[in-house]
Amino acid sequence: MTRQMVLNGRFVPEDEATISPVDRGFQFAESVYEVIRIYGGRPFEIDRHLRRFRASAAAIGLSDGYVTDTLGSQALELLARVGDKDALLYMQVSSGAAPRAHLRPEGLTPTTIAKLMPVPPVPAPWVPQQLTAMTVPDERWAQCHIKTTMLLVNTTAKRRAVAEGHDDAIFIRDGFVTEATAANVFAVIGGVLCTPPKSNYILHGITREVLLELAAEAGVPVVEGPIHLLRLREAEEVIMTATAFEVASVTRLDGKTVGNGEPGPVARKLVQRFQKRATGE
Repeated sequence: MTRQMVLNGRFVPEDEATISPVDRGFQFAESVYEVIRIYGGRPFEIDRHLRRFRASAAAIGLSDGYVTDTLGSQALELLARVGDKDALLYMQVSSGAAPRAHLRPEGLTPTTIAKLMPVPPVPAPWVPQQLTAMTVPDERWAQCHIKTTMLLVNTTAKRRAVAEGHDDAIFIRDGFVTEATAANVFAVIGGVLCTPPKSNYILHGITREVLLELAAEAGVPVVEGPIHLLRLREAEEVIMTATAFEVASVTRLDGKTVGNGEPGPVARKLVQRFQKRATGE
């Protein structure tokens, strides 16, 4: 028996779920999504995630919040039915199906999806995952704060990074760090935790927000401001944050060792605090 998912308000087996070939999410990437981490059967920071989901949908004219809120309720019912304790909850809304034309017809019924996915394996609890990364030019559109499925540049950069022996890629726009292919970026410079400020060029990550709160609680000085590529390469620590892998240390950047090649003290302190908040331990 295959796992269930939610498709347009119905609970269906995943292997029986289909969408129209003229769905505008499929043809134009006219869709937005959200991913929520489940710890012990509880969605982590669900209110923040749903606020961002509503904002993303509104930004591309998909709904006034009713559709995303309804899907959120259906997703929680799915979680209760499936009973997963640790998982990723994925939700997506597109503007719906219509004959292919750039101008979206009025009155379309959105296509909605919710499903549960396995959590990527964590090498060891309470220790940041270790990654290597390369820097690449940021060639994405200028509305990266909208969590849309239009991720071609991201997936291309990720594929290039892996092909060249790295785990991920960090985008550089006009000489300054924006974010990674699916994560926000931090750098410890002179003992200060630095991260690019919120703007239209980065996703306003939920894990990013939580990490900034935890840093304040831990007495770690924080600066939200531009990070030049040269400063990133000289940083004592480079840290990535994302819903899927929480907090990770970049131990090699552009082929050179970051710090001593191990997760640094700031990353170690913050990942422990993050996991305590997430799991309630």
